[in-house]
Amino acid sequence: MATCIGLLKTARLLRLVRVARKLDRYSEYGAAVLFLLMCTFALIAHWLACLWYAIGFWERPYTETGWLDNLAQQLGKKYNDSDPRSGPSIKDKYVTALYFTFSSLTSVGFGNVSPNTNSEKIFSICVMVIGSLMYASIFGNVSAIIQRLYSGTTRYHTQMLRVKDFIRFHQIPGGLRVRLEEYFQHAWSYTNGIDMNAVLKGFPECLQADICLHLNRSLLQNCKAFHGGSEACLRALATRFKTLHAPPGDVLIHYGDVLDSLFFISRGSIQVLRDDVVIAILGRTCWRSWISTRTSPTPSGPTWRSRWT
Repeated sequence: MATCIGLLKTARLLRLVRVARKLDRYSEYGAAVLFLLMCTFALIAHWLACLWYAIGFWERPYTETGWLDNLAQQLGKKYNDSDPRSGPSIKDKYVTALYFTFSSLTSVGFGNVSPNTNSEKIFSICVMVIGSLMYASIFGNVSAIIQRLYSGTTRYHTQMLRVKDFIRFHQIPGGLRVRLEEYFQHAWSYTNGIDMNAVLKGFPECLQADICLHLNRSLLQNCKAFHGGSEACLRALATRFKTLHAPPGDVLIHYGDVLDSLFFISRGSIQVLRDDVVIAILGRTCWRSWISTRTSPTPSGPTWRSRWT
């Protein structure tokens, strides 16, 4: 009776099937899904080990060639029908049964625990078939998860290789080559290679405005130029903002450049140079000075260089 109740409780583990159906939804949590798949594999091996022991236990009174009798001979703990405590211990039986199921699921076994009776051979065939199906499902997902875990690194090296090929093909000089590589590495550290403009194109304009409003919320709230603006006005402005990442020391604006945009410093600071002398340092609250100075440059020509970002 207790055994039947225990078997009924194991039916709760079938809830794992619901989790397996949602693996694609949670595939971004690669390590967690990988751990779940390994636990599922171990659970199936445990169930099969229990069945393997049950087959040997039911057939032992009728034959002496089963795997339990072979185990008893190997361990020197032979069965004695007059002594119910004779034979291998429960620990030896379970470990051996689990070893057999794991070896059969992952390969064709090693022969040291082999099926002898017809029932054991039929069960071994079924285990091998289940093992092949598990390779196609569980370990296929494991390979996809591992590839997804390293997809970011692979994408980084691929794009970095394209930059180096571009530099090599066009024979970019050393100083400009260093600036290209530094800009790529700096931008990647902030965006992780995600092109926000390409992502937003897949959504309707109303949703794009909401996303842009959320991304630029800090700038719109902290900058006095936008105080008092209506929600519709801020949504329209947010869609026009473009993010520019500049590595430390990079020159943003040279004297004489055509200026067709307003720049707002959201992170870091900007140095204004005149004849290689710093005449001003602009931060997040100094956007007005930046605009007024660059729209009316002095004859000596200021240069705008990123200090840190």
